[in-house]
Amino acid sequence: IAAGVFHSLGIKADGTVKAWGRNSQGQTDVPQDLNNVISVGRGVFHSLAVKNDGTVVAWGRNDKVQTAVPEGLSDVMAVSGGYEHSLALKEDGTVVAWGSNSQGQTDIPTGLNEVVAIAAGDNHNLAVKADGKVVAWGRNNQGQITVPEGLNDVVAVQAGASHSLALKEDGTVVAWGGNSQGQSAVPGDLNNVVAISGGNFH
Repeated sequence: IAAGVFHSLGIKADGTVKAWGRNSQGQTDVPQDLNNVISVGRGVFHSLAVKNDGTVVAWGRNDKVQTAVPEGLSDVMAVSGGYEHSLALKEDGTVVAWGSNSQGQTDIPTGLNEVVAIAAGDNHNLAVKADGKVVAWGRNNQGQITVPEGLNDVVAVQAGASHSLALKEDGTVVAWGGNSQGQSAVPGDLNNVVAISGGNFH
């Protein structure tokens, strides 16, 4: 499953996708012939899906070509969407980005490779490398790409509008960036965590 600001996506066991919620930009208009889906990703007003052949299908808002999947994009294993941009993680550990670059969110850091997980916030991105380190880029107005010093052993990341989350191997969670609604104030007794997700302000 994946959730945007006002819409949600789910993959069924048969590889089809269901979408519900607000449809102001066509974000819940799942293409009729979409099947064999293995992963979905949400943008704020657009949706993304990875098929079992490694290709990507996107729909919804496209004013910044965030749903215009780059020609020839293949071997994709995961996708994530921001406000006006999209990310794809390829099987070779590299990342592809497209859409708006107003905050440097589609400027993939030079030499970024060995990536095992990605996440897109509104205007920033996170990537986990095979060595458990986190790389971040894009907008940093609230410190959302200022990765905490010494952060390691990370297995997953998620991004909210302007905050970032990391899940460590030991089941603890680290958060940084915007905290206007307490979204980065991780409960002190939180442990044994197996998955994370981030909303706009939670």
